[in-house]
Amino acid sequence: MTDHPDRETLKRFITGEQSSGDARRTVQHLSFCSDCRDRADEISTGQALRLMDSWLSPSYDEALDRAAERVVERLAGFAEDPRSTEGLLTELLGEAAPGRRHRIVNDEKFHSLKLCQLLQSSSRKAWASAPSMALEMADLAVEVTQYLDTGRYGTVVVEDARALAWSYLGNAFRIGSDYRRAEQALEQAWSHHVRAGEDAYTETELLVLTASLRRDQARYQEAVQLTDRAIALYREGQDSHLEGAALILKGLTLGQDGRSREAIPLLRMGLKHIDPQKDPRLVFAGRHNLIGFVSESGAPGKAFELLEKNRHLHQDLGRMDLARAQWLEGKIANELGRFAKAKIVLDGVRESFLDLQAGAEFFFVSLDLARVYSQSGSRSQAKEVLGELIPLGEGLGLSKGVFLARLLYEKA
Repeated sequence: MTDHPDRETLKRFITGEQSSGDARRTVQHLSFCSDCRDRADEISTGQALRLMDSWLSPSYDEALDRAAERVVERLAGFAEDPRSTEGLLTELLGEAAPGRRHRIVNDEKFHSLKLCQLLQSSSRKAWASAPSMALEMADLAVEVTQYLDTGRYGTVVVEDARALAWSYLGNAFRIGSDYRRAEQALEQAWSHHVRAGEDAYTETELLVLTASLRRDQARYQEAVQLTDRAIALYREGQDSHLEGAALILKGLTLGQDGRSREAIPLLRMGLKHIDPQKDPRLVFAGRHNLIGFVSESGAPGKAFELLEKNRHLHQDLGRMDLARAQWLEGKIANELGRFAKAKIVLDGVRESFLDLQAGAEFFFVSLDLARVYSQSGSRSQAKEVLGELIPLGEGLGLSKGVFLARLLYEKA
């Protein structure tokens, strides 16, 4: 049974006095509970009247003005029926892809905050399973935000929606290894975030997504600094689950920077913080990377035991995560000297990443396959893989990976 927020909780939400974590929970509840929306509307009316009285006094200031805006803006989006919004999304996606943007531009019913939020949610869900769909949904969300009515929703809410939409588009570009456009999209997101008044929840989202890009760009120190800022904000907002997610991201970043022994305790700490019911995929990501760094730190046998123990987490994985799980299995097989198995597994993973158009992942798993060929004495095959790989890495801007590929080519 769902607990309904009491009157005092709704009042703190309307006046902007809740922590970012509590405010998100209140938003989620109001999005489906019409009774509580009615109560919030009643409270907001009284709050607005009290603020109006303050405007007539000499003590009026900008803080009251911003509070009055929040009263209207926080409730504006809730008036839209979620069921009708799902119908809008179905109608929009029923169009052929080239016609979707045209419908958004020319039909006002698609100028909906709820539709934008639903597209963002759809993009996020597709990050690990269908990168091309994630990109399409994020791109449509950005398009919708361009036509949101500031008179209806308020400037702060519209700019915040734009910040999140652009950040999700940036992350979709990152997943597809298009780092240049990912950078551009995140710059747009940060710009809209400033115009929105720098909401703490949105800032943590931007910090995490920007840190993920910096990690993929091998700019590890920047990634760690951004992640530390996100961890501090989540801790301040008392959101243990998201703090755990950020700790896992920091651990992953340190591990990729060759600091496996520092990464392992961070990943374990992060896993203790997260709620498995909220995000089972995050449990997989945390344990998956923990196992990988245990192997890299010189204990492939222990890593293999952990891999077998955690195979149940591979059920219902999206295609991207399943490929990553198989990639780890191939790497551990190589560390254990099981070269034949490593070749078969890693070659299959290459095909999966190629099909998913995940360029960076394809590059690095191919680099691992070349290592297996080299270590098992198949030097000509190693050179063949690396010869095809180096131009790809240069095109993707993977300078560190290209450097490693060139070294391995010379040794082969």
